[in-house]
Amino acid sequence: MSSQWTQDRAADEAIDLKRLLAGVARRKYWIIIPTVAALLASLAFIILVHPRYTGVAKVLLENQESYYTRPEKATPEQAPTIDSEAVQSQAEAIASTTLARKAIVKLDLAHRDEFNAAGGPIEAALSLLSFGRGQSARTAEDRMVETFLAHLTVFPVAKTRVLQIEFVSQDPEFAARGANVVAELFLDAQEEAKKDAAKAASAWLAGKISELRGKVADADAKVEAFRSEAGLLSTGANITAPSQQLADINAQLANARSAQAAAEAKAQMLRNLTRQGRLGDDPDLSRDDSLRRLSEQRIALKAQIALESRTLLPGHPRMKELEAQLAELDAQIRAAAERTARALENEAREAGDHVASLTATLAAQAKTVASGNVDDVQLRALQLDADSARGQLESYEQKYREAIARDADNAAPPDARIIAPADTPRSPTFPKKLETLVLGTLAGFLLSTAVAASAALLAEGEQAPVVRKPRAARAEARDEPRETPQPVSGERFAETPPPLHAEFASLADLAGRLERRVARGETQFALIAGVGDGHAQPVAVDLARLLASKAKTVLIDLSEMRPGVAEILHSESLTPPVGLSDVLSGEATFEAALHRDPNSHLDVIPFGSDAKLDDGLDEVLIALAETYEFVVAHASDWREEAALIVAELTNELIIVAPANRIAAEAEEARSEVASSVEVLRYPAGERVKVEEAA
Repeated sequence: MSSQWTQDRAADEAIDLKRLLAGVARRKYWIIIPTVAALLASLAFIILVHPRYTGVAKVLLENQESYYTRPEKATPEQAPTIDSEAVQSQAEAIASTTLARKAIVKLDLAHRDEFNAAGGPIEAALSLLSFGRGQSARTAEDRMVETFLAHLTVFPVAKTRVLQIEFVSQDPEFAARGANVVAELFLDAQEEAKKDAAKAASAWLAGKISELRGKVADADAKVEAFRSEAGLLSTGANITAPSQQLADINAQLANARSAQAAAEAKAQMLRNLTRQGRLGDDPDLSRDDSLRRLSEQRIALKAQIALESRTLLPGHPRMKELEAQLAELDAQIRAAAERTARALENEAREAGDHVASLTATLAAQAKTVASGNVDDVQLRALQLDADSARGQLESYEQKYREAIARDADNAAPPDARIIAPADTPRSPTFPKKLETLVLGTLAGFLLSTAVAASAALLAEGEQAPVVRKPRAARAEARDEPRETPQPVSGERFAETPPPLHAEFASLADLAGRLERRVARGETQFALIAGVGDGHAQPVAVDLARLLASKAKTVLIDLSEMRPGVAEILHSESLTPPVGLSDVLSGEATFEAALHRDPNSHLDVIPFGSDAKLDDGLDEVLIALAETYEFVVAHASDWREEAALIVAELTNELIIVAPANRIAAEAEEARSEVASSVEVLRYPAGERVKVEEAA
């Protein structure tokens, strides 16, 4: 960690909140007087300023077409979609200068001093700010329009198709009237826009209809002229005479073929029934009178024969006579059937001749129709052009009738309606008395407090800071005289404490003394040093653990003796652990050098892997003091360079030594370190106090 970073951090955190509050308290009149002045100014503003009232009207955008206002159509028009962009566009249309001019005339604003900008204070202020540039070009009407728009606010209500119209005036009734007039003018403007669109459409359609009528007449004339020239006379349904004749011949041919086939089938069936003797099964027997009579006579004769056969034998003359009559009837029936068959065959032949004749006629007519197809195609093209022009003419005529209907009074309703007309407001919207007083007073208080705090900070910064004198250069020989170093001064370090006179029987007493010193704002460091025999290490660990149970504590190992503090506290081997020397050399960070005691909340920083502790140890201790409540440092020998640095910083040295060496070590430490020296006897725990020589 670099010393520049430590100095910057100490400088950033050098602000003492208590001194800052004390400085602000000394300048309390800097806060009270401006705050009272702001309160009086807010009160005067509320009393002197004319109150403003706001009239609010709401307009809903929706399609107002109905069955009674829509022209007759096969299908109704699709209502246009009103999206958020359309709503915002309508809001901008309401706040336009065109509608503002109409509202000015309807509200007669020229005779109201509030909106007559010619001699008002607002216009005078604007004239001063603009230094009169361009004011000559602005008319009184333009100034009145600007003033009116300044009092008008139109905005869409979120997630709706509702427009809220707000109009501000000193008169509450006029504020409500102004909002309602603007809403009504907006509806009238929409209706006028629809009527104007209908008028423009009807005028354009009238010209197009006249043009199309002439075009349709010319197309029909061309069709009839070409029809007469090509001989393609129409018989109706857009069919020419040759085509109609061909269709008729084809129908006659089909009928003739049907008749021929029917006659041939009947003749063949009759001959077959005659050969089989089954003329009675002929379905056409009832339609032939001769065959029907003969069949009736045969039936009667058969009945008589059956009757006579009951009494007469077959050889009886009567029976023979009846049999002869029956044979004669059968012969007559066969002859009649033969005649009928021949008649049917003749009919079939006649039908065949008719079919042949019609076939020849059909072939000739087909040649005639085929030769006229080219003319027919051209005729159909001309007819298509005429039909297209006629359809367009009919469409334009229908639209023209609709436009004329739209132009009628009240036939084009606006796509909006007023859902909430403005009522007379009861309370002013500006100024809000309570809010103005609170905000004005609070603004004065905050501004004056900021000025007083800034002045206190500047005054504190101008005082000469108390800085710890740099450590005296140490000579290689310990007996070389040198000046006594001064203690660190700052927020968390106090002046040199008075010499100690109390005797301590345990580490708990020493921990309590450190807590009392920290509560008084004095140093929070404790340096536990030995005489090179390792006796100080367990004392430092026990004291640090005791303090860690009460507050946040860190234990620093200043000696490279092995095993070190971190190696004793951790069961795993840390050889060598990352520690303080690595932080000072810039090879490690505080996070890597910190190790947690597994048996307590104590943080431990071992010596590290580097051979020595470079300059910057005192700055590291200051940085640790900003984070921890207690900083306990351990040195295996109080004569080490790092131990002497910490002794200068803390103005105190606690030496742990055997009883037979305690006096000599204390005397040497007193001559070596210019501070009160506290000696802890080891191992009995008896303490001998050696005070600084007078």
